[in-house]
Amino acid sequence: MFCQAFLFSKFKRLAEDLFLQLEEHVFMERVEEISGVNNTHPSRIINFDQTSVLLQNTYGKTLSPIGVKQVHVIQPPGEKERFTVGLAVTGDGQKFPAAIVFKGGVKTGQLSANILGKLKIPDNVRVFSTRTAWWNSRIDHEWIKQSFEEDTQNTLYLIRDHFAAHLKFESRELLESRNVDQVFIPRGLTGTYQPLDVGINAPFKANLKRAYHEWRKERAELTGKGYLRKPSRQDFIDFVSQAWADVNPETIENAFVGAQILPEPTYMIANEQTSVENDEAPLEFSFSSIEENSGDEVAEDSSLEYSFSTDY
Repeated sequence: MFCQAFLFSKFKRLAEDLFLQLEEHVFMERVEEISGVNNTHPSRIINFDQTSVLLQNTYGKTLSPIGVKQVHVIQPPGEKERFTVGLAVTGDGQKFPAAIVFKGGVKTGQLSANILGKLKIPDNVRVFSTRTAWWNSRIDHEWIKQSFEEDTQNTLYLIRDHFAAHLKFESRELLESRNVDQVFIPRGLTGTYQPLDVGINAPFKANLKRAYHEWRKERAELTGKGYLRKPSRQDFIDFVSQAWADVNPETIENAFVGAQILPEPTYMIANEQTSVENDEAPLEFSFSSIEENSGDEVAEDSSLEYSFSTDY
């Protein structure tokens, strides 16, 4: 009996491995068809992913006199909260507006009209809300409507993971109606084949952390109860806007190459074409997927922890 159970378990694992290998092979063939055989322009190849940000101040160090037995750290009160940022990029380095999902009201899941009316939302940011501050099928459907035009002539290719909201019939139907072909990354391989995971999310989060710390340096005042003042939703919108603006196109293009979606970045192709016209022009390329002047922050834990004020 034990032998039969062991053999069945081993056979099951083998079958799962073979299925994953087949799924990966089919995905790579699809990518080759899109970028190679069909010679699709990189601007029509899009990658989308959502990432969660934990809202709680996370300075790793604090100042205290030498020799004291207890070190008091002033932190904002309350439970840790989260918001979600959805990012979408194209193979030629273009960026869709960053989609921020805040936690809305308990009953409706929506931010009130009063709060939304007070927010100043930059052009490179969109604001949504749900009960949990997480990406769901309703937000996915709304994002698709805002991101893709109804009369798209040339087919667009949207590369995404198997997140539940991406698999909903309503999203797939809406994408098809707007001439967007959804291509799913094999399960468990987003770290290999998703450009945002390969080389964009880390610089973006490093920029976000830097923006928060710069804000904190200028705002060390305490509340009446002795806590650090929390950033508002407006502050976090500004953090995300600045962090997203600081991700440069070359970083995005390099990430598509690193994820094996494109063979080479478009800026390299453009420089090669220029060299044909002018052989004396020097060629200078950079293939680093790390943001300029980002320092060592990219190598740190990419999770961000903050706490924010509901003042708006």
